[in-house]
Amino acid sequence: MMIIFRYLTLFALFMAAACTQRITTDDDGGFTPVVEPYGDSTTFEIATWNMEYFPMQGAATINAYKDIIRSLNIDMYGVQEVADVDGFNTLLDSLEGWRGVLSDDVYSDGSYQKTGLLYNSRYITVSGAHTIFNGDYKPFPRPPLYAYAEVRDSRGLQYNFNVIVLHLKAFSGESNEARRREACDKLAAFIESEIDAGADPDFIVLGDWNDQLNDPPASNVFTAFTKKPQLFRFLTSGLTQGSYVSSNSSLIDHILITSDSESEYDGGTTEVRYLDNDIANYTGIVSDHRPVIARFKGFDILLK
Repeated sequence: MMIIFRYLTLFALFMAAACTQRITTDDDGGFTPVVEPYGDSTTFEIATWNMEYFPMQGAATINAYKDIIRSLNIDMYGVQEVADVDGFNTLLDSLEGWRGVLSDDVYSDGSYQKTGLLYNSRYITVSGAHTIFNGDYKPFPRPPLYAYAEVRDSRGLQYNFNVIVLHLKAFSGESNEARRREACDKLAAFIESEIDAGADPDFIVLGDWNDQLNDPPASNVFTAFTKKPQLFRFLTSGLTQGSYVSSNSSLIDHILITSDSESEYDGGTTEVRYLDNDIANYTGIVSDHRPVIARFKGFDILLK
């Protein structure tokens, strides 16, 4: 059963759009950001973030994420490796106006590394969350989470899209690469079939793909996407020309969009946020991954 958390009703969301001023960290009871704020009221930001066995240090980890999320002031996170549902609930309870949803998969021994979404429900709604490729363990040891999202600014609904959060097989080696390649092949075909069947053609895929986009062709697992540039685009592809690292000296966390989302991205930017430069013992308390964030343009005022 999907775990959906409630803070604002749909009615309250529309009332907020009509009469609530933008909420910033400066207005939030004197809260002092622990990292430089990133979000802007005229852009929509979405991130992928592997939370590494969240919460690996219990309350200390939960509090660190709370302060980072409040500080960054971005809008939506696709997350991986949630290992404690109660801890996830506690984090959400500490973030006023935020909601979340987690995948329902569990390993055979009862443990789990769930994928999920966290989002600011003042101006974002998420519906229809469910896992896909259930039981297809070889390419998808953790079934991806699939949902529908809507983003409103002060004028009303501006961007609606399907969002998929995934966490592909880890580690190097031919067998693991083959599993990731099969996952990419199946996911690309799935998205195309969904669009052909009448689904909203706007897709954003967020995840820990556990592989690099710039591998040579013989070992590149992303061919199913990269061979169709008219339909798919990795927003992280521009980062492969530099020394950007999201985890363990590699760029393995990526954001993919379909071509219909190009107009909303509209010359936006994508970057790895090096939180470990600002947070002491980041890898010991928070994660061994850095968040990768995409900024979409073309909005009026989001009620942040």
